[in-house]
Amino acid sequence: MLEAHGVNVYYGAIHALKDVSLRVEAGSIVTLIGANGAGKSTTLRALSGLRRASSGSVKFSGQELNSMPAHRIVRLGLSHCPEGRHVFPRLSVKENLELGAFIIKDKAAIKASLSHVFELFPRLKERLNQAAGTLSGGEQQMLAIGRAFMAQPRLLMLDEPSLGIAPILVQEIFRTIKQISVSQNMTILLVEQNANLALKIADYAYVLETGRIVLHGKASELAADPRIKAAYLGH
Repeated sequence: MLEAHGVNVYYGAIHALKDVSLRVEAGSIVTLIGANGAGKSTTLRALSGLRRASSGSVKFSGQELNSMPAHRIVRLGLSHCPEGRHVFPRLSVKENLELGAFIIKDKAAIKASLSHVFELFPRLKERLNQAAGTLSGGEQQMLAIGRAFMAQPRLLMLDEPSLGIAPILVQEIFRTIKQISVSQNMTILLVEQNANLALKIADYAYVLETGRIVLHGKASELAADPRIKAAYLGH
């Protein structure tokens, strides 16, 4: 569904991504793990059009994305839920979710998507008219995922969904990510510092170090790899 070949990204003189190549198969969960500053978020930004790659190729369902603006990429079916949630704090939960569906013109389809989001995250329904800025960190993360889901994507990219969230809610959010994948047959690309959790739910994984892919393979195999255990899993 998504293919990147030899992607390079610079921030001024800093070479942030160095010849990054990866594939995301339809219907799978693929995770990108690595330390802080490895280039994980930059990779997602390059794929979704928020950061222009200086060279390399990105294709989504066979269509070249390189010169395409981010809003058109969303219309193709690729949604990006950014690190740090970025909800609109003064707008209500409902208004935030509706903004996620700005490209959908069919009111019945928007209503159906809202129902799906409330099935996945019942707390959001309870807080429908509450200002998003008054939600807990975990609830804001649910809202950010729900908002990305409202665009009815075929591929959902999630950047650090566990960041700054109480452990009990992290488990709940990861269960929901798996549920979205299975029940909606949605393809997911997950960037996550919690390598343990990410490798448990993913089918395939890539390891990023200082802007380069240094290892990739089935998630279950990488979880058992001594190098990954030592570097990322605390073993």
